[in-house]
Amino acid sequence: MENYDPKFTSMVKKGDILVGGFNFGTGSSREQAVTALKYKGISLVLAGSFSETYKRNAINNGYLCLEVPDLVNHLKQQLGTNELTVRPTQSQIEVDFERSLVTYQNNEYTIPSLGEVVQELILCGGLEPWVKAQIQKK
Repeated sequence: MENYDPKFTSMVKKGDILVGGFNFGTGSSREQAVTALKYKGISLVLAGSFSETYKRNAINNGYLCLEVPDLVNHLKQQLGTNELTVRPTQSQIEVDFERSLVTYQNNEYTIPSLGEVVQELILCGGLEPWVKAQIQKK
C-alpha cells in the first residue's frame, strides 16, 4: 500500500478496516499481499470485488475479505475518482454478521453470507491451522 501513500503504515492502527476498490488484489499472486495487511492489524478488507487469487489467499490465511460494491460506489461519489486515495477517517463502519449488513454514515449495505467452510477457515486462522487441528483429532 505504500506505493499509493508512503505514510500508509504509520496511518493504520490495529483493528482498522480497509476499504478498497474493485478487483482488489489484482496483480499479486503471492500470499504476502494478504498477510502483510493481516499482520499489520487491519481487521478486514471491504472492497467492490477481489481478484480470485487474492480472495483464495485470504481464505487460506484466515483473513476476512468482504465484497460490498454499493459501499465502494458510495465512497467513490464522496471522495471522487480522479486519483488513488488513501485517506484515514474517523468515520465508523459497523459490520453486523448476523444480519449480513455493513453500516456507514447511516447507510446499510448488504454483504454476502460466507459459506460454512470459509467461516471455519476464518475462525481457526486459516488452512494450515485447520489441517493441524484435523490431524490432532485422529
